[in-house]
Amino acid sequence: MNEIFIPTMLFWENGNTWYGSKGQARFFIQPVKHEPPENDPEAEAYTTLDAELWKGPLTKALSEILATASFPLSEEGLVQTTQWLEERAAELEQ
Repeated sequence: MNEIFIPTMLFWENGNTWYGSKGQARFFIQPVKHEPPENDPEAEAYTTLDAELWKGPLTKALSEILATASFPLSEEGLVQTTQWLEERAAELEQ
């Protein structure tokens, strides 16, 4: 089976979203910007990649979300996102 493809950092830095699939697994990933708490002047805004996974063949709107996860928007976070999706996809094939 093919590996899951995740776009590069530039794709996410521009605010794009992504749908994909592998076997029975369907997923949606979006960058989410988190503002720092107003009561913490030293905190900085940060962005995460938030992923949702469901079992196909139906669309997200017609399916139950089986798992969600959030990863840092970084090269390491992209690797973590891919690994998480690969693991969840393998679980659905068992």
